Formats: sequence, C-alpha cells, structure tokens
Amino acid sequence: MHNINKKWLGRVLSIVLLTASQLALADSREVVNESISVSANEKIFIEVMSGEITINAISGNTFSVKGKLDEKATGFEFDSKDGFSRFEMTMPRQVNYSSKDKNNMAELSIEVPVGSSVEFKGVNGNVQVSGIHGSSEITTVNGMISADDLRNTVKLRTVNGDIKVNGASGQIELNSVNGEIDDKNSSGRLRYEVVNGEITGHSSAAEVSISTVNGNAKLKLDGTKQLKLSTVNGAIEAKVAGIASPRISGSSVSGDIELALAANSDIRVDLRASAGGSLDNTLSSDKATKAKYGPARSLQFTLGNGDGSVELTTVSGDIKLEKL
Repeated sequence: MHNINKKWLGRVLSIVLLTASQLALADSREVVNESISVSANEKIFIEVMSGEITINAISGNTFSVKGKLDEKATGFEFDSKDGFSRFEMTMPRQVNYSSKDKNNMAELSIEVPVGSSVEFKGVNGNVQVSGIHGSSEITTVNGMISADDLRNTVKLRTVNGDIKVNGASGQIELNSVNGEIDDKNSSGRLRYEVVNGEITGHSSAAEVSISTVNGNAKLKLDGTKQLKLSTVNGAIEAKVAGIASPRISGSSVSGDIELALAANSDIRVDLRASAGGSLDNTLSSDKATKAKYGPARSLQFTLGNGDGSVELTTVSGDIKLEKL
C-alpha cells in the first residue's frame, strides 16, 4: 500500500511538472525591462498596437517600460535624445486577430515623469493612465481608456470603446464614436464629442462644449459660465448650477435639449423651433407663440437684468427650460 501511494504521488508530480512546463512554453511573448533617465518635462511617444497598457506618472525623472510584448510582435524600439523619448512595439505589416489571440497580446506597465507630455497610440487594447500633469494625448481604436488626475492639455479619443475620466483639469477633449463617456470632477475648458454613444458628465469647467450624433448626454455642471450644445438624433439634459448669468447656446436636429437653471437666473432667453419642434418653459410664466404661417414657434423673455443669455434652436425637436 505504501508503494502504491509513492507511485501515485510520483505520477501526480510528473503531471504537475509537465503542465507547468507546457504553460511556460505556451507564453512565448518577449519580455521587456527598459529604463532610462529623462528630463522632468520630457516629450514621450508611445505606440503599442495591441494589449493591456498602464501608464503611471512618478515623481522621479525616469521613463521605464516593463512587461511582455504581443506574441505577434517582431520586437521594440526604445530610445531617447534631446528631451524626446520613444517606445514602439514593432509589428508585421498585416496582422489578423481572433478571440484566442487576446490572451497573447502585450501586457505593459509604463512609468513617466509627472511633468512629462505623453502621446500614446494604440489599435486593439485598453489603456489606463494616471497622474500626468504635463499633457496627455491618448488614442486607441478598439479599446477602453481609463484616466485619473490628468492636467494641462488632455485629449482622449477612442472609436469602439468607453472613456472613463476622473479629476481631469485644463483644456480637455473627450471623443468616442461607438462608446460611452463618463467624466467626473473635471475643471477648466471641456469638450465632449460622441457618436452612437452616451455621455455622463459631472464638471465644474468654466467652458463646456458638447456634441452628440445618435447619442444622449446627461450633464451636471457647477459654475459653468459658457455652454455650447449640439445634438442630431439625440438628447442632451444639462443642469447648470452655481451661476445666475451663464451664456448658453445650441441647436438640435431631430433631437431634444432639456436645460435646468437656477431659480434666480439673470438671463435673456431666445428659443426658436421649426418643422414641428416644441418649446416648453417652466423657468418663468412666459409661453411660446406660434408663427402666423407654418409650424414654427418662438419664445423670448428676460429674467433680471439679462446679463446672461440662452439662445437655442431646434428643427423637429423639443426644447425645455426648467428650474433646478
């Protein structure tokens, strides 16, 4: 019985060792472990066609790349000269991916100086980026972008994926074609653009511009002085708090705009609707009037001294004003 147990344990151990060796052989991805000293405000270019990428800012003046390349990669380039640094994962000219290839894509952890300016380009994969206070320009085609505490100039773009941002400040541009944008605690100057997607924004940006095509947006704004709205076949709902005299302008085509303002608003209002659009106002007792000929409607009134303004137009859509 004792000999049988020894034989059984030996077989199990052989199977475990064989499995471990097979797993090790299965991961044929090239390992990267590169690091170089750079300037505090280095301009850094990163290009990784596919994979899970993390970019973190650190207090030291170091640019480092660690992890594994895509299994299909032919290598990488890592260089630095005169304040410009670059990392590029090199790939064959034509690469086709299937669902099973996802496990063999790159996994890279990248560190950059907090004051550096970073430009990232990717195609298939997700990007997490945090703490960069120089400038950030992050672009991917099929993937999600997650960002935290980015400052100065911030440009985030994806085609088929979501964008999640927290604590961005400065001049901010968020753009997604087929995905959602979720923005929290942003400030500065802000632009949203989405096609076939949704936007959720909580911001104290002084200037906000939003454009949707076949998409909806819900915004909670605090202290926004200037707001521009545009939607085609979509809907925008914006609540503007903390300011009595904002300057708001916008238009919709076959889309709706719903605007909630402070009860003590000091604004001049000019709303116009045509081709079957409607105007609904509960901010004051003023009502829209219908044109003598045709379906057009208009509404003009002033609250307070009219220091601010609300100028909105719609074609085949609805505009609604209400109190916060």
